[in-house]
Amino acid sequence: MLRRLAFGQPRRCLSSAHEAAAAAGLGVAPNINEIGVRKLYRDCLKLTYHIAANSAKGDGMRQMVRSSFRAQMHVTDEAEISRLKLLAVKGLQNYVIMESTNKAVARKRDGLD
Repeated sequence: MLRRLAFGQPRRCLSSAHEAAAAAGLGVAPNINEIGVRKLYRDCLKLTYHIAANSAKGDGMRQMVRSSFRAQMHVTDEAEISRLKLLAVKGLQNYVIMESTNKAVARKRDGLD
Protein backbone atom coordinates (compact mmCIF):
# COMPACT_ATOMS: atom_id res chain seq x y z
CA MET A 1 0.00 0.00 0.00
CA LEU A 2 1.40 3.39 -1.00
CA ARG A 3 0.55 6.73 0.50
CA ARG A 4 1.50 10.12 -1.00
CA LEU A 5 3.75 12.45 0.98
CA ALA A 6 3.33 16.21 0.98
CA PHE A 7 5.94 16.50 -1.79
CA GLY A 8 4.24 13.96 -4.03
CA GLN A 9 6.58 11.00 -3.55
CA PRO A 10 4.90 7.71 -2.74
CA ARG A 11 5.67 6.22 0.62
CA ARG A 12 5.12 2.59 1.53
CA CYS A 13 2.87 2.06 4.56
CA LEU A 14 4.44 -0.39 6.96
CA SER A 15 2.07 -3.03 8.20
CA SER A 16 3.85 -4.11 11.34
CA ALA A 17 6.09 -2.80 14.08
CA HIS A 18 8.79 -5.20 12.89
CA GLU A 19 8.82 -3.67 9.40
CA ALA A 20 8.75 -0.16 10.84
CA ALA A 21 11.71 -0.86 13.11
CA ALA A 22 13.63 -2.48 10.27
CA ALA A 23 12.97 0.54 8.05
CA ALA A 24 14.18 2.83 10.82
CA GLY A 25 17.46 0.93 10.93
CA LEU A 26 16.86 -0.69 14.30
CA GLY A 27 18.31 -4.16 14.69
CA VAL A 28 15.10 -6.08 15.28
CA ALA A 29 15.66 -9.82 15.44
CA PRO A 30 13.47 -11.93 13.18
CA ASN A 31 11.42 -14.83 14.43
CA ILE A 32 13.67 -17.76 15.34
CA ASN A 33 11.95 -19.92 12.70
CA GLU A 34 12.93 -17.40 9.98
CA ILE A 35 16.65 -17.83 10.71
CA GLY A 36 18.33 -20.53 8.65
CA VAL A 37 20.60 -23.10 10.24
CA ARG A 38 23.31 -22.37 7.67
CA LYS A 39 23.22 -18.67 8.53
CA LEU A 40 23.58 -19.46 12.23
CA TYR A 41 26.49 -21.78 11.47
CA ARG A 42 28.23 -19.13 9.36
CA ASP A 43 27.60 -16.44 11.98
CA CYS A 44 29.06 -18.63 14.72
CA LEU A 45 32.15 -19.32 12.61
CA LYS A 46 32.53 -15.62 11.75
CA LEU A 47 32.38 -14.82 15.43
CA THR A 48 35.24 -17.22 16.14
CA TYR A 49 37.34 -15.43 13.50
CA HIS A 50 36.41 -12.10 15.09
CA ILE A 51 37.34 -13.27 18.58
CA ALA A 52 40.53 -15.19 17.92
CA ALA A 53 41.36 -14.90 14.19
CA ASN A 54 43.87 -17.53 13.06
CA SER A 55 45.22 -18.64 16.40
CA ALA A 56 45.16 -21.92 18.28
CA LYS A 57 42.30 -20.56 20.39
CA GLY A 58 40.34 -19.70 17.25
CA ASP A 59 40.99 -23.12 15.75
CA GLY A 60 39.72 -24.76 18.92
CA MET A 61 36.61 -22.58 18.97
CA ARG A 62 35.85 -23.33 15.32
CA GLN A 63 36.30 -27.05 15.97
CA MET A 64 33.88 -26.79 18.90
CA VAL A 65 31.27 -25.00 16.73
CA ARG A 66 31.66 -27.55 13.94
CA SER A 67 31.35 -30.51 16.28
CA SER A 68 28.30 -29.00 18.01
CA PHE A 69 26.49 -28.46 14.71
CA ARG A 70 27.62 -31.85 13.37
CA ALA A 71 26.35 -33.64 16.50
CA GLN A 72 22.87 -32.18 15.99
CA MET A 73 22.82 -32.66 12.21
CA HIS A 74 20.30 -35.52 12.28
CA VAL A 75 17.67 -33.80 14.47
CA THR A 76 14.35 -33.67 12.61
CA ASP A 77 11.88 -32.56 15.28
CA GLU A 78 10.87 -28.95 14.57
CA ALA A 79 10.54 -28.08 18.27
CA GLU A 80 14.03 -29.41 18.99
CA ILE A 81 15.48 -27.55 15.99
CA SER A 82 13.89 -24.33 17.23
CA ARG A 83 15.34 -24.90 20.70
CA LEU A 84 18.81 -25.51 19.29
CA LYS A 85 18.55 -22.41 17.08
CA LEU A 86 17.53 -20.38 20.10
CA LEU A 87 20.58 -21.59 22.02
CA ALA A 88 22.87 -20.60 19.13
CA VAL A 89 21.27 -17.15 18.88
CA LYS A 90 21.58 -16.66 22.64
CA GLY A 91 25.27 -17.49 22.42
CA LEU A 92 25.80 -14.89 19.70
CA GLN A 93 23.77 -12.30 21.60
CA ASN A 94 25.68 -12.91 24.83
CA TYR A 95 28.96 -12.19 23.07
CA VAL A 96 27.61 -8.99 21.48
CA ILE A 97 26.28 -7.77 24.83
CA MET A 98 29.57 -8.59 26.56
CA GLU A 99 31.59 -6.72 23.93
CA SER A 100 29.35 -3.64 24.00
CA THR A 101 29.50 -3.57 27.80
CA ASN A 102 33.30 -3.82 27.74
CA LYS A 103 33.50 -0.97 25.23
CA ALA A 104 31.18 1.22 27.31
CA VAL A 105 33.22 0.56 30.47
CA ALA A 106 36.46 1.35 28.62
CA ARG A 107 35.02 4.62 27.27
CA LYS A 108 33.83 5.62 30.72
CA ARG A 109 37.20 4.72 32.22
CA ASP A 110 39.03 6.75 29.57
CA GLY A 111 36.74 9.72 30.19
CA LEU A 112 35.14 9.69 26.76
CA ASP A 113 31.58 9.45 28.10
